[in-house]
This record gives sequence, structure tokens and C-alpha cells, in this order.
Amino acid sequence: MRPPSPLLHAGIAAASALAAACTTVGVEPRAEIQINLCSEPQAIIRALDLQPDSATPREAWYFETAGLALFQRGLVFRLRLTDREPELTLKVTGQDCVRVDPALLPPGQGKCEYDLHGADFKSAVSLSRNLDERAVRGLLDGRMPLAAALSEAQIRYLREGLSAWPLAPGIERLGPVRIQAYRPKDRRFVVEMWQLPDGARYTEISQKADVAGARRRGSELEEALARAGVALCSDQSSQAGNKLRALMRRP
Repeated sequence: MRPPSPLLHAGIAAASALAAACTTVGVEPRAEIQINLCSEPQAIIRALDLQPDSATPREAWYFETAGLALFQRGLVFRLRLTDREPELTLKVTGQDCVRVDPALLPPGQGKCEYDLHGADFKSAVSLSRNLDERAVRGLLDGRMPLAAALSEAQIRYLREGLSAWPLAPGIERLGPVRIQAYRPKDRRFVVEMWQLPDGARYTEISQKADVAGARRRGSELEEALARAGVALCSDQSSQAGNKLRALMRRP
């Protein structure tokens, strides 16, 4: 097993302390281990014995300004289309789960959890709402502005939690991003393969874990990938910004 880097060890220790503090007030944050994969898609499917997962999103659209004004404030807006109800999500990076007011995260709509990307271990808030087909059509054909599709909880977090309301002007839709997800038989992790309109591909394996055990579980997952012959990308940082910039360069 590779020894943990000092930076990652410190990050996990800090997150574990935060998790303990959260638990004392009844909040139990979780971690999501995310690893970027660079083997060919079909080779990954064979090596990990994966099956298509129809319950996950099949298409995603993002909403951003030409200068990435939202992303620069740590905001990502994503509309996911699935075989079930479409879901509009606001994700806010760089949030401290201990300091987030629980009243801003209604049950079933919002959560604060930790994302582990390589040595980068950060907390983030997510707030989601389901949309009907009329709202989806309005967003995608430009008749409905993003602000009109947000839930009261999403608007409240932007206003009270971030002082980021109203939204920046000039927001446009970006996409579509095609998504195909796969899981092993025991469904312990998910592999998502993303294809952008310009043909660029991204593949990521992710798994939920307790905050305190995230580093250990991440190492175990990396070792399992190595044994299966699946190559990890040299860049293990979050690819959200790269995806948005690539979408901005669309024809």
C-alpha cells in the first residue's frame, strides 16, 4: 500500500474532527471518494465486470456565464435527465459542514458532504429539486431563466448562506453531456462515463464512505483498480472546471 501523503493525511484528520463535531449536533456528513480513470471504457467494463445502471442520469446540462462567474464563486448548476424525474442541483464547493446552518438544508433537499479527489478533501453543499417536463423544456429552449426554476431552498441558500442572490447575468445552458453509468453486481461503487459534445470523454469511479475511513477506503479502491489493470489518470483533481471550459468551447 502506498504511504499517504502528509497533505492528504492532514486533510483526512481535519475532516474526521469536523465529522465528530457534526455528529454531536445530530449531523452525520458522508464522504464521496472520486477517482479519475484513464483506461479505455470497454477495458474498464470488462476488468471490473460492470453492468449498465439505468437508475443513474443519462444526460446532463450545465448553466454558466461566458466568464465562468458562477464557477469562480464555487457554484455549479446541473440539470440531470434520468428515466425518473429530472433533477436540478445546485452544488456549492468550499463549504464548512460544521458551520452550515442546518435550517438552510431541508431534509430530502439538501446535504453537506466531503469530496475526496486525490489529495484534495473538501466539503460541499448540494441542494436539489425535481422538475416537471414543462420546466425542463423551458430551461432547455431558453424560455425559462435558471433563477425561475430554482426551489425556495436553493434561493435561500444563495441569499442567506452565500450572499450570491440575485444570480449573475448572462447565464446560458451548456450541453448536452451524455452519461452512461455502470455498477458491479454488489453495487458498492459506480463508474460514470461522460461524453461532451466535442467528443471529449471523462471516466470516474466513485464510492460513498464514512469521513473517518475515506482515506483507507480510497487506498483499497485504488489497489483493487491496480489489480484489475485499470489505469488511474495522472490528474486526480476535480474535473468540473475542465468540463465547463470544454462546454464553453463548443461550436
